[in-house]
Amino acid sequence: MSLFKKINLKGFGKRYHGKVRDFYIVGNKRILVTTDRISSFDRVLGCIFYKGQILNQLSAFWFKKTSDIVANHMMVVADPNVMIVKNCRPYPIEIVIRGYITGITTTSLWYNYSQGKRKVYGLKFSEGLKKNQKLTSPVITPTTRGTGVGGHDEKISKKEILKRGIVSKDVYEEMEKAALALFKRGTKIAAKAGLILVDTKYEFGDYNGELTLIDEVHTPDSSRFWIKETYKERLKKGLEPENFDKEFFRLWYAKRGYGGDGKVPQMPEYYRQKVSQRYRKLYEKFTGSGFKPDKQDPAKRIKNNLALFFDQVVIIAGSKRDKQFVKKIEGFLLDKQIRFKTFYASAHKQPQKVLETIDGYKKFDINVVFITIAGRSNALSGFVAANSSLPVIACPPFKDKLDYLININSSLQMPSKVPVMTVIDPENAVLAVERILNQKN
Repeated sequence: MSLFKKINLKGFGKRYHGKVRDFYIVGNKRILVTTDRISSFDRVLGCIFYKGQILNQLSAFWFKKTSDIVANHMMVVADPNVMIVKNCRPYPIEIVIRGYITGITTTSLWYNYSQGKRKVYGLKFSEGLKKNQKLTSPVITPTTRGTGVGGHDEKISKKEILKRGIVSKDVYEEMEKAALALFKRGTKIAAKAGLILVDTKYEFGDYNGELTLIDEVHTPDSSRFWIKETYKERLKKGLEPENFDKEFFRLWYAKRGYGGDGKVPQMPEYYRQKVSQRYRKLYEKFTGSGFKPDKQDPAKRIKNNLALFFDQVVIIAGSKRDKQFVKKIEGFLLDKQIRFKTFYASAHKQPQKVLETIDGYKKFDINVVFITIAGRSNALSGFVAANSSLPVIACPPFKDKLDYLININSSLQMPSKVPVMTVIDPENAVLAVERILNQKN
């Protein structure tokens, strides 16, 4: 069992490094990679087994559950640790909603209230409030994103956000409305799981003029959860609620005198395992299904899985005897810097394998061009075209003129409503691909 700390993907441009997630921008998409890194006090404090897989898949669960409230950036979960999302322009604030007065960080309500402040985030709080009690109604306490000293988030009010022009009034009010509806939905689903959604943060961005929910939703990294059954009794006794989130992780560091600055206490192995179990159990409570970690090498697995989503050409050759011909096409594709993947499968002998290859690209509505390489009785090209709505270019192999005359006929004679373009020269086949993809030099 290994920890997934980071990955460097080649061919996807610059890697952008966050506390927990790294991402790459490819056209109008982002490749969002969730690692096993864990942060608190705005600092990365180590790694937790399978945390990245849990966060990524739990976010996907919540994005689906809330898609009717506001648009979100999720396009597809490409790997247990990876989500391909819309490349949104993020707004530089976080909308934090709190239903209870609690917390130990400097941006939390209770910390500020316990310091004697009665006006926090531009909101007024009455005297006599007790730690962990429920507020009359949820309040919005926004923060800026990492603009403070040392990269910390800053407390800010709605008035200040509008005064400084961080976002427009219309956008901010749309964010508030969406956030309150998301919190209400999250509260309802959490209650069914026997939990209280105490507070959470939402991040938004702009995608083609539409307000879009980004980052993550209702995960133990972005939210605080308490066990519903014991909350009232423990509050009555002056005890801390039983939490089911990352708060116990924060408290472990706080008890050792760490608050975000200075030397970070070393996390023991037994505690790393304990945190991992907490994440796993929360995932299972919400989804109602057991968490099954993928134990393959994450770097290798992610690279293989991403290839499916960013290949632009899929070469299917009917026989490995045609390998030298295939290499000619691969060479021209490499020269043009066009992504491709090659499969060997015969329509006569391995029709299921051909179908599985086609279905892998159909499943996620990926736009690719198929190049089929088969001679003699060329059933492959027609089979691919008949089972896919994607363009198919037949490039039949040949050794000499006689071989060419035999092979070309079976490629040209396709049944009705089975469109296959036949291009004889490998370089011309790649030029045709380039035009289809609209990738001009």
